[in-house]
Amino acid sequence: MLDISSIELGFNILVAILLVATIVYAVILNKKLDALREAKAEMEGLIVSFAETTAKAEKSLAEFKIHASDTGSGLKENTVKADGILSDLSYLVDRAEVVADRLEEDLGLARQKSPETVLPKGVKSGDVKKDKAKLAHKDGEAKKDLSPAAEDLLKTLKGMR
Repeated sequence: MLDISSIELGFNILVAILLVATIVYAVILNKKLDALREAKAEMEGLIVSFAETTAKAEKSLAEFKIHASDTGSGLKENTVKADGILSDLSYLVDRAEVVADRLEEDLGLARQKSPETVLPKGVKSGDVKKDKAKLAHKDGEAKKDLSPAAEDLLKTLKGMR
């Protein structure tokens, strides 16, 4: 049979084994807690950095909204001014077309009545043809001297006639 001392020894060995296991587990747990504490410090730093960055972003967004509002107001004012100028120019172009048509009709009637009276004093009808040829030659030379923008303007004005 088993005597009490051997049972007591078995229990002592069992307690010793459990104590060793507990100590090993405590050491492992302590290492994990140390790693967690280090990570906590890093996380606090990241949170502070994130908060600062968020505050800067909010400030920048507010400034952006102010600038966008100012720019939008300026664009609206410029658009209103441009609309006014456009309507004025449209009116002037319409009036100019009416006047040009009237002048063209009057000139046509004057030429039909008396071609000689349309010409300036001292100019004969044959001289006009020569002058037109000279002007065409000069126009060709003048066009060479004009910038592309001036040529476009000249074409536009000729197209309005």
